[in-house]
Amino acid sequence: MKNNDEKEVLFKGRIVRPIYESEDYRVYAVDVNKDIYPDIKLTKYGNATISGEIHELGKGIEYEIKAVEQLTKNGWGYKVINIRRNKPQSADDMYVFLQEILTLNQAQTLYEVYPDIVDRVMNNNLDDIDLNKLHGIKEYTFNIIKDKIVENFCLAELVVEFQGLLSLPMLKKLYEKYSSITMIKKKLKEDPYKCLCGLARVGFATADSILLELEKVSKESVKNGGPEIIEFESELKTSNHRCLSCMLYLLEKNEEDGHTLMSINELRNQCMKMVPACSNHFVECMKHESIYYDKESMVVSIRRTYEIEKYIAEKIVGGLVNTKNRWDFNYKKYHTVNGCELSDEQVKIVENICKYNVCILNGAGGTGKSFCTQAVINMLKDNNKSFRLFSPTGKAAKVLSDYTKEHAMTIHRGLGYMPPDTWSFNEKHKLDCDALIIDEFSMTDIFLLKRVLDAVDFDRTKLLLIGDNAQLPSVSCGNLLHDFMQTNIIPTVTLTKVFRYGEGGLMKVATDVRFCKEYLTGINNQFTWFGTNKDYAFVNVGSDIMVKNAVALYKKLLSQGYKVEDIQLLTSYKKGDVGTVVINNAIQKVANPNYGSTECMKVGDTVYFKGDQIIQNVNNYHAQLFVDDEYGFDEDLRETFIANGETGIVKDVFTSYLIIDFDGVKVKYYRNDMQMVGLGYCITIHKSQGSSIKVVILLTPQSHAYMLNSNLIYVGLTRMKEKCFHLGNIDTVNQSVKKKANFVRNTFMQRLIKETCENLKKTA
Repeated sequence: MKNNDEKEVLFKGRIVRPIYESEDYRVYAVDVNKDIYPDIKLTKYGNATISGEIHELGKGIEYEIKAVEQLTKNGWGYKVINIRRNKPQSADDMYVFLQEILTLNQAQTLYEVYPDIVDRVMNNNLDDIDLNKLHGIKEYTFNIIKDKIVENFCLAELVVEFQGLLSLPMLKKLYEKYSSITMIKKKLKEDPYKCLCGLARVGFATADSILLELEKVSKESVKNGGPEIIEFESELKTSNHRCLSCMLYLLEKNEEDGHTLMSINELRNQCMKMVPACSNHFVECMKHESIYYDKESMVVSIRRTYEIEKYIAEKIVGGLVNTKNRWDFNYKKYHTVNGCELSDEQVKIVENICKYNVCILNGAGGTGKSFCTQAVINMLKDNNKSFRLFSPTGKAAKVLSDYTKEHAMTIHRGLGYMPPDTWSFNEKHKLDCDALIIDEFSMTDIFLLKRVLDAVDFDRTKLLLIGDNAQLPSVSCGNLLHDFMQTNIIPTVTLTKVFRYGEGGLMKVATDVRFCKEYLTGINNQFTWFGTNKDYAFVNVGSDIMVKNAVALYKKLLSQGYKVEDIQLLTSYKKGDVGTVVINNAIQKVANPNYGSTECMKVGDTVYFKGDQIIQNVNNYHAQLFVDDEYGFDEDLRETFIANGETGIVKDVFTSYLIIDFDGVKVKYYRNDMQMVGLGYCITIHKSQGSSIKVVILLTPQSHAYMLNSNLIYVGLTRMKEKCFHLGNIDTVNQSVKKKANFVRNTFMQRLIKETCENLKKTA
């Protein structure tokens, strides 16, 4: 909504080119007729600049633009309030519009069968659409067409209806969910906070300010004799809807910090600070079905989260007490793997998987977890037992596959996940294997483990969980590996001996870091090798020249025969002078020979070329599979799941999309999809967990001291296979390794497992 001192203008303009594009925010150069609009201020290039939370606009298309005039650091521009284009009136107009999305053949097919498609979408009259009549257009493509029609012809009407108080991206999400102005108003009236907060990336604070302003403007309109925008059932500021929404928001924020519960006093105090006008409804809202309250411990949780933890505890304990599936194998014969003698503690995990349905293998880098895993697999194969290998991420699955020489998958793929919420293996259709091995288990959150346990039948299948409790816990809530180990109920083998520690190289450094031991002592040279095998080097360098040195080192490694996929740069932050964004832009110039090509796609400040290394930054549940066939690429269900942290290579660049290969899975990414990825030459240490790469270049500048700790540095160090070059400041590293990451996460899990065991004893 514009401020009172801003000048509002209405004009028409034709899109010349995009200047900047991110997921919701875009800037365009627009050609404006000065004879008709003499007051519109142009840039030195003869165009007007428009910006705002607007959808992708068509080059060469004329739009009617309602905006406010603004003076920015780049000169005069126009912040868009509303934007619309004329509906296609003729067949030629329709073909022009449809070819912004489709091939010529697809556009002709759609227009011949449904010439009124724009009106059908605008009126939500789609029940009799038969996709079988549209050769080459199936569900995925048809949804893209619907989105384009909604963006261009429906949203402008909604902006007018809600007087600019709801942004275009928000209106689009509401329209996708409810399909009409009438239904949107109905849902807003029934439960305004649930309606808005239920949208992706709309938090309570944003929804609250919008709804209170909407209520205020609506009342003022009626008072001045105008129409009522919307009538809420009660005054929002003091309503129970507002109080409940605030409570759920606080509990969700608590989960984002890794916890699954919080004290009722803390929740009440935070609620009173945020929404004092309606906090009198707190006790009433505590009784809502979406909230779980434990009176004994006086803690609160989102009910669904509590029930998932309870389900996990019951399934795990149920597996442990199930005695139908014991194996009487001679586990002692598996004390040798690839000619190497295993220690007694390593062989113990082979014994445990014979005895128990659930067991844990915990060990730091260099303790021989991979040899233990191979020993278990050897025993399974010798005794004709089937098995599956899962990991939380694509990187971790690839590492697991490499060292076992067996097929490994992400948990999502292994369970047959298909968007939006179909899991091929579930409560009714169990996994058909005798053993399920999950590596890098510390990264698994409670929601994903729930899906795993749904698909496991402990009458047949044993579960081996492998992890390193010194590494970082899951991004989402829960701390499963830690909680499981702390109960002392699940049989656990913790490997203690670090092999190759005596060589004094990377394994010694990583172990010292894990134990918070200062190791950079007596360093006088800028470049220092460690160990007899020289697999770790520390480069003492200042932050101001660190990126420059990293680029030079990268070029030298390429000249020595290493490939781009053999080298990974790691840092703590995305932003800043030594963040992933800056480093990726610098490395891209030396890593990709196609840099500077005219065949590229610019998304925000990043330009993507063929051959670029890519990393997925958020889960994509609806990635479009690419098949090189104009009429067959979306036959049947052609979506796949690309997990946060998976890496890929840009295989081809087209005008409106890229083809990206994620470890053999080719997907078609449009400009909007590209908001979910970034260049992958340099990634954060958090993103690297579970991966393994030949050469690691680890950057730990002084400016990252707040983020750095022994756990984070340990994860970065232990990603390497051959060499690790560590660029940093001696004092910063020595101080950082003395700090431990705060792994404390408040959960129900330990208590629930112990209570479940106690209840079983009572009923036995």
